[in-house]
Amino acid sequence: MRSPAGLAAAVFATWVAGCSSGSPSPNVTTQTNFTSSSGAGASSGVSSGVSSGVSSGASSGAVADSGVGAGVKGPNTNPDGVAYPSPAGGYGHSARRGKTPGSVIENFKFLGYPNANPAGGLQTIALGDYYDPCNKRLKLLHLSVAAVWCTPCNQETQALVAAKTTLDSEYVVLIQALSDGPTMNVGATQSDLNYWVQENRSNFTEMLDPNLVNLGTFFDAAAVPWNADIDPRTMEIVVDGTGWAGTVDAELAPGLSAVGGAPAYPVAVTCP
Repeated sequence: MRSPAGLAAAVFATWVAGCSSGSPSPNVTTQTNFTSSSGAGASSGVSSGVSSGVSSGASSGAVADSGVGAGVKGPNTNPDGVAYPSPAGGYGHSARRGKTPGSVIENFKFLGYPNANPAGGLQTIALGDYYDPCNKRLKLLHLSVAAVWCTPCNQETQALVAAKTTLDSEYVVLIQALSDGPTMNVGATQSDLNYWVQENRSNFTEMLDPNLVNLGTFFDAAAVPWNADIDPRTMEIVVDGTGWAGTVDAELAPGLSAVGGAPAYPVAVTCP
């Protein structure tokens, strides 16, 4: 979970802004959200391409405009061919708590736009694309979930877009899943994703998770945005929580601190 200060800031920001008015589309049905709940936490020689961390051979997938269901197919290896972690105790939903390691997140697959570029159509994006046991490409994976109707989600996305150049230099990779379109509890479609990317001028990987078919067990759907920081060396969830902390620094500081030391799980390969 977030640090107490970060969580307090997130709750305050959600209470003040809410998922209320201010969404830019004239057809958006806005909602107010006063709920915040948490889900069930140094590299060298980093190569170029950190902005997405996705291999160039990502496979494309077709999708009806009504949305994307479960069952998206994708690789179970990272771009280097290393198999995705398969913990003996299975995958889970909990972030790191004190000295107790967080769960290893499942290799969920989505359809979306790497680097927010729709030119190639919807592509398969797997969390395994970001598995990086030797920190060759990234130091921290920041996964967020947003909805078009949610005002704090729009605010957070715009702040992340503005900070991306700085985050690239720190080897922080951003990916975001869109759960709902302009109406709460109505799953996001490709048209919604196109609108979201254009309206927020997104410059990082954007994906569809309509009705939270992948990530629905991690948090209350009405409490978006949800943010999780993942250690790419092991895919451990080191920090997670709902709400927008108000600044990018406040949002990412706990995760960057958590991945600054030794990983909580053994690294699967021998690193240089």
